[in-house]
Amino acid sequence: MIRKAAAVLLLVVCLACRERQLPPVSATAPDESKPQAGGTVVRRLDADVSTLNPVLITTKYDHYIARYLFEPLLQYDSTLEVAPGLAEKWEIAPDGKAYTFHLDPKAHFSDGTPVRAADVLFTLKKIIDPASEAVQIAGQFDRLDLARTRIVDDRTIVIAFTEALAPQLSWFFSVRVIPEHVYAAGDFKTAFDRQIVGTGPYKLVRRVPGQEILLERRDDYWGTKPYLQRILFKLITDDATAWNAVKRGDVDETQVPSEIWARESGRPELKKYLEFRRFYTLNYNFVPWNLRDPLLSDKRVRRALAMCIDLESVVKNLYRGTARAMSGPFTPDQWAYNPDVPVIKYDPQEAKRILNSLGWLDTDGDGWLDKNKKPFRFEMIIVAGNIASGPFSQLFQAELKNIGVDMKISQLDGNTFMERILGSNFQAAVLNWELDPDPDPYALFHSSQMPPRGYNFIGYSNPAADKLIEAGHREVDRSKRVAIYRQLHALLADEQPYTWTIQVSVKWALNKRLHNVKESKGWGLFLWTPAELDWWIPADARTHDRQPPTK
Repeated sequence: MIRKAAAVLLLVVCLACRERQLPPVSATAPDESKPQAGGTVVRRLDADVSTLNPVLITTKYDHYIARYLFEPLLQYDSTLEVAPGLAEKWEIAPDGKAYTFHLDPKAHFSDGTPVRAADVLFTLKKIIDPASEAVQIAGQFDRLDLARTRIVDDRTIVIAFTEALAPQLSWFFSVRVIPEHVYAAGDFKTAFDRQIVGTGPYKLVRRVPGQEILLERRDDYWGTKPYLQRILFKLITDDATAWNAVKRGDVDETQVPSEIWARESGRPELKKYLEFRRFYTLNYNFVPWNLRDPLLSDKRVRRALAMCIDLESVVKNLYRGTARAMSGPFTPDQWAYNPDVPVIKYDPQEAKRILNSLGWLDTDGDGWLDKNKKPFRFEMIIVAGNIASGPFSQLFQAELKNIGVDMKISQLDGNTFMERILGSNFQAAVLNWELDPDPDPYALFHSSQMPPRGYNFIGYSNPAADKLIEAGHREVDRSKRVAIYRQLHALLADEQPYTWTIQVSVKWALNKRLHNVKESKGWGLFLWTPAELDWWIPADARTHDRQPPTK
């Protein structure tokens, strides 16, 4: 991958994006086999967005919207290699500590002003400003050297770092440039959920929190123009409701839970108008433990709890065989994965023996383990309406009850759930990570990356892990990084700051009126380039435009 040589080569990339000319309006009937401009796609949002400010993104749903409104400095192509974005070309200094970016001279914001190097610098300063609380991005730029970062001219900037890091080039995907003349005014954390000025191919028409977001194509977009005129996101948190909506044609795409997939994806009458896709992406499910909680601070306790998760049953019964068990922080398709680390064996009796050895005994005969007259009781939070999280947590709850551990399940709406997670106000949860192409886990497990700086909301701090993470962070030789991350995989599997459970294959239902829907190995249908920006709908299939959304 490009990052492997990022710190040792002077790399000049000159990949210009060719502007697509939209098909002209014609009085004759359009050729339905060729892309046509126009039409509305209705997409499902599983949970509401937390922000429309691209610096403050925390969820994949935030990314889905930002994708249309803001161009990143660099993008990923279908093979997840770095490709031009706002920067049409770039050079890397021989020591790997400085990147010179040349902005596309055509690039301008939705208010008509050109994108300047000063806007890039302003965005970087907001990313690293602790007051911004840019938890997803800040850790990627904590070695930014502002003293050496300089503007060469309006379209050229040199971004310097105090040291060379292996994944640094890829992290410029997180830099969605915002205009200083707009975002420097007002409360940065609250003022820009309706006032959106971006570089992307679409503009915000309206946002109704808890209901929908409507975007419309910019006539003045400077880059490769997408075909679709409007993107309407509808918030549908319940998976069964979303499935019924895609069957009726109310939405054009939705992720499909395994239970529904097993029951419905083979039906011929549905295949007439729905396309079904299944693939693995860079993701895993896990149970995060709050290590600050005295009940969960001992790795032996966490491992004992993990032994009560019957992963074979989860894969077979909850996911109908469309998932695989996980042993640690890297997926089987990633080069950092350690195949020698075993999945934790399901063994409730051994789990009970471990807890007994740590002083957790049923001293009063009520069926629950206790210690110092306090029962072994904790809360697991999940997102309400999620078809997978509910059954998983209930299965786990039943297994724990069998050994005398009392786990309460609390169902929360998506925003409240994330607030509690990022505020470290939880004991355990059910979560999923969708990972970057580079496997660097710095923001998740390094002790410096606790919120609001990063995503170490579990409070994990281990000098040995920090040392390995830092080594992998800096090493540009792929073979050496493999060795480092395999050691880290083994260490984290032993420590169990997370209990890794499964990697679920992604299952999607798409209305066949959508054309040119392609997949990227690792990221699936979205966020790489061109991906969803290359979709189109034939004129005679534009059912959503016959009753256009009211404004």
